[in-house]
Amino acid sequence: MKTSGRKLTFLILFLLAGGAIFWGRHDLVWGLKGYLLDEIDYLRIQSETDLPPVSRARTRPAEISGIPDYKHAFRVPYKGKILTCYRMVGFENRLCVCTEQGLAEPKAIDEILRERTLKGRLEVLGKSPMAESLRRLFLKTGGIRVAEDAYLLTEDRSPLPSKEKLGFLAFCVVVCCLSAYRLIK
Repeated sequence: MKTSGRKLTFLILFLLAGGAIFWGRHDLVWGLKGYLLDEIDYLRIQSETDLPPVSRARTRPAEISGIPDYKHAFRVPYKGKILTCYRMVGFENRLCVCTEQGLAEPKAIDEILRERTLKGRLEVLGKSPMAESLRRLFLKTGGIRVAEDAYLLTEDRSPLPSKEKLGFLAFCVVVCCLSAYRLIK
């Protein structure tokens, strides 16, 4: 009886840790490559057709080339920071960008039409805690209806998962391996 109780405990640990690893597998690989190998695989997006389907979307690093909508940029307080948010022209209201660095006003006409390349964390706007406030502000300031399947790029030069999340996932890998070993033994 004692042996079967221990096996059940190790089975439960194995399933819980394995489930956590499965849930965070993309962050685990992305974080290990970024922190250990100093390598980030950016999803390159140059037009609306390059945006992944929302059904298969996950938070990931992305590099976007496009023209900012200078006219409809606004500042938003968020988690003790002031973010400048705007949409990218030519993406049919499906791509919003938020950055701490601000958006410098163009001084000449050629600056308005010049594409910018931005790197950061790309996520489905509907999954972001900023979704409702961004939709409301775009509608209020410019009469712009952001698409339901829109994305949000939060500009960041090193868009990696947090070290805490990566540490938790690495701990789950260890627990999963040790509990599997104890089940087999």
